[in-house]
Amino acid sequence: MMSSPLDDVMYPSDSSTDSKQAKKSYLRLPTFYNEQGTTRPFYLFPLFLLINIITMADRAIIPGASQEFLAFLGGASDSPAVVKNNPDAGLGILQAAFMIGYTLAIILSGHYVHKIKWKPLVFFGLCVWWLGVLGSGNAKQYNSFYVLLFSRMATGCSEAAFQVVAPPLIQDRAGKRAGFWLSIFLMGLPLGLSVGYIYGSHMATSELWGWDWAYYWMCIGSFPLLVVFAFVRDVTNGGVLSGEVVDVELEGVGSVTAVIIDGERDEVDEEDERERSTSLTTATTLEPLLPPLDNNSNSAVDATSKHHHNNSSAADKKDKFTILSEVKTCLNSKILVTLSLGQAAIFGVVTALGTFGGAFILALQLFDDEKVAATWFGITAALAGVIGTPLGGSLVDKILARYGAGDNDNDGGASSSGLRGEGIDDSLRHPIIASILPRMNALVAAAMLFIFPTLAMQDAAFFLFFLFVGWTLLFATQTGISICAMLSVKNAHRPNALAFISIAGHLLGDVPLPIILGLIKDRLAPGCKVGEDGSFSKPEECASQEKGVRATLAIAYVWVLWALVFFELARRLSRIEIGKRRSDEINSLLLQEEDSNGASANGEKNNSSFRYYHSKFQPTPQQSGRSLA
Repeated sequence: MMSSPLDDVMYPSDSSTDSKQAKKSYLRLPTFYNEQGTTRPFYLFPLFLLINIITMADRAIIPGASQEFLAFLGGASDSPAVVKNNPDAGLGILQAAFMIGYTLAIILSGHYVHKIKWKPLVFFGLCVWWLGVLGSGNAKQYNSFYVLLFSRMATGCSEAAFQVVAPPLIQDRAGKRAGFWLSIFLMGLPLGLSVGYIYGSHMATSELWGWDWAYYWMCIGSFPLLVVFAFVRDVTNGGVLSGEVVDVELEGVGSVTAVIIDGERDEVDEEDERERSTSLTTATTLEPLLPPLDNNSNSAVDATSKHHHNNSSAADKKDKFTILSEVKTCLNSKILVTLSLGQAAIFGVVTALGTFGGAFILALQLFDDEKVAATWFGITAALAGVIGTPLGGSLVDKILARYGAGDNDNDGGASSSGLRGEGIDDSLRHPIIASILPRMNALVAAAMLFIFPTLAMQDAAFFLFFLFVGWTLLFATQTGISICAMLSVKNAHRPNALAFISIAGHLLGDVPLPIILGLIKDRLAPGCKVGEDGSFSKPEECASQEKGVRATLAIAYVWVLWALVFFELARRLSRIEIGKRRSDEINSLLLQEEDSNGASANGEKNNSSFRYYHSKFQPTPQQSGRSLA
């Protein structure tokens, strides 16, 4: 009986068994859990992306169906007088309620992520979010403004935990592709907002469904994600997102890095970590100014044990993570504060344009139908986010690669237990920030060069094209700003830094600016107010008040320029920190030289130290002889 090629594939001979099995193993999808029982990044990162998309889409339903919601606010049985008289301001109040709930919850989430496992924290928040979405749909059935208001606040409260957990996890476990994967996650923001904008517009204007069913269908569609997330497991660091990384000075050996969670210290070596995946992880590191130690030196372990025994009381006295200490840590980081102010300027304008984008386009007479306007506006924003955010992530990866980010990752970007996030030495945090921020500022400046001309455009195609290019460049900044925010504080406080920059962005951007711009538009173009029937109250006057609408847009565009100011200030602050660190370390080298006993022998040693010092700030051969950008 002759064998066919198919038989060789299905039943390989002994000589080709190894290669065939290797190929089948390569093509086979990895298991959901790794050997330690932790969900693999291969599944975790796409799950994060899908959750981010659907939660962002929920945010955009109201902006996408702004006229229908304005009509609902004006006619709801319990709407207050200020909402009935100023429907645009009422729409801003709804968006502000979401952001207020989000802001309050993100403070608590950034705190408790140090104390409890991140998975149940996020899962509980997602369940509450699901109920809030359901309540948003029920608001139409009850004809109640306050049901919608508190439901939107609930969705904001529950979304907060997810937003402070996902970026540090991605930074820890994406290896050399940390910037790319973080940009993929952040891409969910513009993509989700755009999808939600189009989805909300079509559902609200549908004769069959209505905007309440936009929320009901979202509940149905998101339920499988909640089920899958229920099976996520993480045993790294006992399931706690991050502990505080502390460098313990050891005489003659360098330093040993220990993880402290909630003020308690535990030190184990790498073999114990492999055997007990739920234990805390430590790793031996070198002082920034010392050359590498000999590999055969075992004194580090003994010295670590002795040092830990002698200083246990100091560890016990160490302050625990408290909300006050976390807030003080963030406020003490001048770089983080200035980054937050710059990000707030971008956040506020993007949210305001998302809230009133459809009304602006209609008022400018670029389109005659709200559904068509919302569709093209949403497509423009979606494409800008999908293209711009990954481009920004790739740019950040190139910068991080120059500093050795992810070099300790041996599995091609799927690290599951990195102690120092992306493997960046603490001494390089500020040089990296100083390298990233000029690129981000250049992107913002280029974006404004494309966005400002839209103020004078009368053609819809040109308006959307220039807006698309400008938004693409703005979205390209988001990964870099997130990385800089996490690098502006110590490793353990990354969730707090993300919470801080988010709070500042919402309190100084998302919350006030939509309300302010809504009031400005109603003042400059009163004929463009939306009535209870969902159309402009005075269409003839609105057509003649086009200049007022464009003036409102101009105010929004000018507000983005604050980002250029604060990002440049953050860059200058990072340069100051670099100078301080260099000065301190050079002083240490001079003291080391003074204590040397022999000129020739110690000259060799000092040169080695200087070379190591130089390499920390000039990580690539191409940079030798140049100062940092």
